[in-house]
Amino acid sequence: MSPIYAVSLVLLIVSAALALWRGGWSERATAVVLVLTWIGTALAPFNHTEPPWVAIGLDGAAMLFLLYLALYSKRRWTVWATAFQFLLMANHLAFVRFHELEQWAYVTAYYVWGDAVLLSLIAGVLWRARDASPKAVQDAGRID
Repeated sequence: MSPIYAVSLVLLIVSAALALWRGGWSERATAVVLVLTWIGTALAPFNHTEPPWVAIGLDGAAMLFLLYLALYSKRRWTVWATAFQFLLMANHLAFVRFHELEQWAYVTAYYVWGDAVLLSLIAGVLWRARDASPKAVQDAGRID
């Protein structure tokens, strides 16, 4: 297991645990989507000569989910997570277009942008915990 994979896996576990423990609806749903995306990507075949179409499809679906949250949620972290997921998708599309890209650069950028998405989720959970006021509890029925 490479160090960048291990760091990203630990970050995924921490962010998902925090989101499920202290997050609201949008944080919990995002944690589930990101964990499922990670599992699907890890199980999909990957070779060094062809684009990882399964990972691209799963990351695209996660992008659409985050875009939905960014548009309809009042949570600021969703905009950042969507932006980083968009950069992750741009990384995929660059590799689709230019197969001769160095694998190290492609995979490293993939994990850097993915880690930024996870850090956005962590920030959202921490801000939510800090902002837990009686008014926030009263507004719990709306999409956050």
